[in-house]
Amino acid sequence: MKPLKLTLEAFGPYAGRQELDFADLKDQSFFLIHGPTGAGKTSLLDGISYALYGETSGGLRETRDLRSHFAAADIPTQVVFDFALGDRRYRVERSPEQQVPRQRGEGTKKQPYAANLWELQGEAEVPLATEKPTAVDAKVADLLGFKASQFRQVVLLPQGRFQEFMLAGSAERQAILQTLFQTIRYARISEALADEEKVLKEALRTAHAETRQLLAQAGVAAAQDLPGLLQATATRLEALVAEQTEASGLLERADAALNEGSRAAERLAERAAARAESERLRGLARIMDARRTELERARRCEAVTPAAVRLEESLARIQELEQEETCLAALASERAQDLARAEAVLTDAEQHEVRREELRRTIQRLRDLEPKLEALEQARQEAREAALERSRLEDLAGWQKRRVETSKQELSQQRLLLQETRTEASQLAGREGLLVLVRQRRSQREDLDRAIEAVDRAATALEAAQETLLATQQAVQAARERHRGLQEQRLAAQAARLARDLHPGQPCPVCGSEAHPHPALPSADLPDDQEMRQSQEQQEDAETAQARAQDAAASRRAALDTARARRQDLAERLGEHVGISLEDLSIFETRHREDLDRSRSAEAGLARAEQRLAEAEAARNLSEAQLSETNQRLSDLMVQEAGAKARMQLLEDALLQELRVPGALSTRRREAEEALAESEARLKAARAAREPAQAAAMQAQAELKAHAGRLEAARTDSWNANGAFEDALAAAHFHGRTDFDLARRSAGEMESLAASLETHAAETAAAADRSARAEALAEGLEAPDLSALQAARDGAQARFSSTGEALGRAQSEQAALQRLEAALTRLEAKREAEERRHRAAASLARVARGEEGDRVSFERFVQGAILDEVLISASERLRRMSKQRYALRRATVSTDLRKAGGLQLEITDSHTGRARAVSSLSGGEGFQASLALALGLSDVVQRHAGGIRLDTVFIDEGFGSLDSEALDLALRTLEDLNQGGRLVGLISHLEEVKARIPARLEVTPGPGGSHARFRIE
Repeated sequence: MKPLKLTLEAFGPYAGRQELDFADLKDQSFFLIHGPTGAGKTSLLDGISYALYGETSGGLRETRDLRSHFAAADIPTQVVFDFALGDRRYRVERSPEQQVPRQRGEGTKKQPYAANLWELQGEAEVPLATEKPTAVDAKVADLLGFKASQFRQVVLLPQGRFQEFMLAGSAERQAILQTLFQTIRYARISEALADEEKVLKEALRTAHAETRQLLAQAGVAAAQDLPGLLQATATRLEALVAEQTEASGLLERADAALNEGSRAAERLAERAAARAESERLRGLARIMDARRTELERARRCEAVTPAAVRLEESLARIQELEQEETCLAALASERAQDLARAEAVLTDAEQHEVRREELRRTIQRLRDLEPKLEALEQARQEAREAALERSRLEDLAGWQKRRVETSKQELSQQRLLLQETRTEASQLAGREGLLVLVRQRRSQREDLDRAIEAVDRAATALEAAQETLLATQQAVQAARERHRGLQEQRLAAQAARLARDLHPGQPCPVCGSEAHPHPALPSADLPDDQEMRQSQEQQEDAETAQARAQDAAASRRAALDTARARRQDLAERLGEHVGISLEDLSIFETRHREDLDRSRSAEAGLARAEQRLAEAEAARNLSEAQLSETNQRLSDLMVQEAGAKARMQLLEDALLQELRVPGALSTRRREAEEALAESEARLKAARAAREPAQAAAMQAQAELKAHAGRLEAARTDSWNANGAFEDALAAAHFHGRTDFDLARRSAGEMESLAASLETHAAETAAAADRSARAEALAEGLEAPDLSALQAARDGAQARFSSTGEALGRAQSEQAALQRLEAALTRLEAKREAEERRHRAAASLARVARGEEGDRVSFERFVQGAILDEVLISASERLRRMSKQRYALRRATVSTDLRKAGGLQLEITDSHTGRARAVSSLSGGEGFQASLALALGLSDVVQRHAGGIRLDTVFIDEGFGSLDSEALDLALRTLEDLNQGGRLVGLISHLEEVKARIPARLEVTPGPGGSHARFRIE
């Protein structure tokens, strides 16, 4: 990462817009950031760190303290940083949550925390992450390869933080190495190996359990007994096959006898059914004769039907015409009444002609009075407007008098407020110092409280680990005793087997004695190999759990010691303030912060208060001027109102009393015009309504007369149709209309009658044929005993089914045994392979946990190697700065890297030839060692950060503890950092450092804020 341009706005001591273009350094790669104490040198590094990660360079300042106290309220705080990674350029912009002025109206509004990241391609900005600060943080860390904590260790080396890594305890140093180099992944590898070992061990236990389950399913104690069981099952299968063959023959014979009896019974039943059907059809013969007669009469009706239909149609037509005649008569009467009403309305309208003429003369007279009335209305309008304006100006004058008084009061308040603001602003510096001191105490108190909680948690964890250790020790003892008891039982059983072969006079193969007074007796509960193997596994599991519990207890004890040491160190840092609680310190901080915020607000609002005072004076003067102008306008308006009222009086005297009311003349004329129009409209409507009423009445009379002729013709046609119907009845031999109606049937009814006759004839013929066939088939047959035949068949079926079920069970049992045999073979091969994997995984897990060899865990080994690499790089620089006197190395007091002491540091002194603690170095020597260690750590972090190249490093340290010679050596070491094009920035206020470095970024403070610029001598 190489900086290109930094822009600060209302940030820290920089009130306005501060732009720093690193191209101004030209070919200088080693430069000094110089200025008085408090000028804002570190704030430049804060700006870079805040732009990239949203944190300050030291990680201690809060983002709400970054706002410049010198900046105007309308200038928002913002940081923009351009940087390069290789050939690619980027721009990051970040602004904190802050109050900004509203664009409309007065007051402020909250502007949320925002961040943006772009890639610069020519003049274009390509967005990479916008709006969300978390997305920008993640993208920046991905681009640079560092998180914020790593960035402060390798690029920005903050002031007062150099000695943290060197003087940290082993546990803190372990945590720093774990964070910077992500060594937690090596601990996870150890955990993964342990988990793999557990999984494989559980798989072995599962395999043994599956083997026992399969043997239990087979009903044998061992796999060797399974072939004999399979042979016995095959023999039993042969016997069952022969028995099923015999049962199958018996079932076939019983089925044949039952089928023959069933056929005979069916033929006899068919003969009886045929006889019953013939008898039924003979019973229906009389009913069929009656239906045949009914069908013949219905067919004779077909010749009479057309005359009957014609007669019915003519009668219906007469009825329809009579109804129409009634309707036409009613309509003609109604039309005559309408004509009479229309003639009455017309007569009434023609009688009002005198009234219409009188209305015309009144309208003309009112029109002649309109000009005088308009002039009167205009005078009235002017008087009303003048009165309204006078009232408004009187109200305005009263309001302006009150505003003058209010502006005078506001002026007095602004003068008092300005005095109070100046008093609060004068206390800013002192309150800032008090707040910093209280924050340090609160931070130390929080660390102490966390350390106390860590001690309590560590003590509780140690107690639990010790209880677990005691339980595992008891479990190991119980497992060992059980395994020992099984071994003794097995040895006793072996002695009994040897005793069986002993004979009097023959020597014992064990002791050689020929006398055997007390031979060993066999035991009934001899443990087998499986039980012995399980007992051995249980003992090994218990011992493994005990070893883990021992490691856990040792780790918890070391954690407790570390926590207690940190608690003591933090308590000593607090000193006499150790008795003040965190709550009280938070209350103190809140009070001091509120005081400081008031001072800052007062300082920021001082110019605004002076401006408001000037505005109040201007407002008072403006109010007094506006009041004078309003009084003058009010006087002029009163004169105008009096003139309008005089004209109005003259015009009212010239008009009738009833017409002086506004709108009365126009109302009278409009009423007369409306009455005239209404009367003329009624006359016109009456004349228009009479003509259609007369035409409608004449048309109704004509239609009624025409309809009477049609009705007479229809009656004549009906008389003729009735004569034709009487002739048709006589020709068809019906006695009258009643006889015809009784014989008449619909087409569907006639079809149904014909179909029933045809069906009966067909059924009669079919019954005769069926009866003849059934008599022939049943001739000479006797009724069989079907119950006896069915019982014989059921018995044969039961025997066949039972032998089949027994055969199926035997076949299933044989198949199951064969599957169990194959499964046992596969399971044994799988178990042997898993045993090999388990042995390898268990060995790797023990090595990674540090249970074998030097008992060093994998993570601790890697951390030691990384620390050695850091110390080698740091010692190279420390030797140059100390003239080959000092070097750094890991302490060799303890070689057990399971403890945090394995990461302790010591200094080797070539003058004495001995090593000593780093805390024994003097101030200047400690600074040299800390600087060398910080630079070495930066080198190693870079090498371990995926090949990321560091093009820039900033060092914030005053070098005030070094003499001139040591300062010269330190600066030479730092100058070596810029080899290969690396940009090195150094912060210092010392004049000796300024004289040595020609390229400088000079920071100059002032009453309105600080300013910075590059300068090359």
